[in-house]
Amino acid sequence: MNKPIVVAVSVLAVFFSATTAAVMPAYAQYGVGGSVIGAPTEAQLQECEDLGIDRAICTENQIAAKRRIIAVQNNVDNPDKGSGTNYFSGNETWVYIGVLAAIFGGVAAAFFFRGRGATPPS
Repeated sequence: MNKPIVVAVSVLAVFFSATTAAVMPAYAQYGVGGSVIGAPTEAQLQECEDLGIDRAICTENQIAAKRRIIAVQNNVDNPDKGSGTNYFSGNETWVYIGVLAAIFGGVAAAFFFRGRGATPPS
């Protein structure tokens, strides 16, 4: 065969195999022929009832999601920000930003002044 044809065919083979692998369903997570989620236990059903989740959709994921929502709603220390902390909450953040600005600004200034002092090529 011709060398460009072999290269083109091998590139297409790699592309199509990568594409095929990317679009295949995740059987390990979702199961082969349908749902692998077992029936909820009595403890899970009781917790779903306590949390106000319908018995038809009672799963571990639903319970975990409802717990997260309740944890955010019950957060009294920082109620308007969710369960996370503010990124700019402390002085150390501004110190880090200042140090980074000084470093990058110094490097940029060094390149600028070094470039202005150079003689152009003849």
